[in-house]
Amino acid sequence: MSNVVPIRRAPKVAEPEKVSAMVVAGSGGASTTTTTFGLATALRLGTGKDVTAVDSTSDGGNLLDRSRFRAVNASRSIDVFGSHMAETSSGMLVVGRSPVSQGQDPALVDMLLQSRDTARVYDVGTALRSPRLSPLIESGAALVVVAPARTEPLSRMREAMKWLMATYGATTLEDTIVVISHQMPRSPVNLAPIKAALTPQIAGFVEVPFDPALARPGVIDHRELAASTLDAWTDALDVLGSLKAPATAENSDQKGKMA
Repeated sequence: MSNVVPIRRAPKVAEPEKVSAMVVAGSGGASTTTTTFGLATALRLGTGKDVTAVDSTSDGGNLLDRSRFRAVNASRSIDVFGSHMAETSSGMLVVGRSPVSQGQDPALVDMLLQSRDTARVYDVGTALRSPRLSPLIESGAALVVVAPARTEPLSRMREAMKWLMATYGATTLEDTIVVISHQMPRSPVNLAPIKAALTPQIAGFVEVPFDPALARPGVIDHRELAASTLDAWTDALDVLGSLKAPATAENSDQKGKMA
């Protein structure tokens, strides 16, 4: 089986290695893990650049379990993450929950990865309100808010977005992407009025279609994904590429704390 999946186009991201994005949700089971995997995979396949997906959840994420395809090559390994790293089927790196990724300021982790010229996509899960994430948000990391196409999770997503506005200002939503994950073949919710209400306030609204390959348990192999799924994630990356670049870390002393 080939390692290359043809996607219809590369994402419109001028400097892929500078991408820093946080994938968050207002409730559990919202597909933050598969969305993190998907955005990072589409960026890797579409640009060929180094991409790292990081489990930054506070309640037991399973990003590493869902995406570990093979052991990480020694030349790409990062000592501080040790055995909590792996490569996915597309060749991107994934960092699972570890004392470093869990206990350190995520902004410091971001600076460490940035110094290696790798794009970063963080699975935050439901930890959006955690104070330790504030520096990463304030540094300019893009926000990707995910919800499944169901009434209750969509309601909780709305509450999460209200909290974002109250905490970081109304303009925060202008740099926020909403991704709706279809976890069933047919949506039980009419998304048209939700999209119409959100579109004027946010950077982009993207729907990821139902994909049986994502619904199955176990490790996700990108070669089994539908082209429409990859296209949807690429659409989200297009929006991300239109946003202002995150702040560049200048403080090498802070990088040294993680070395």
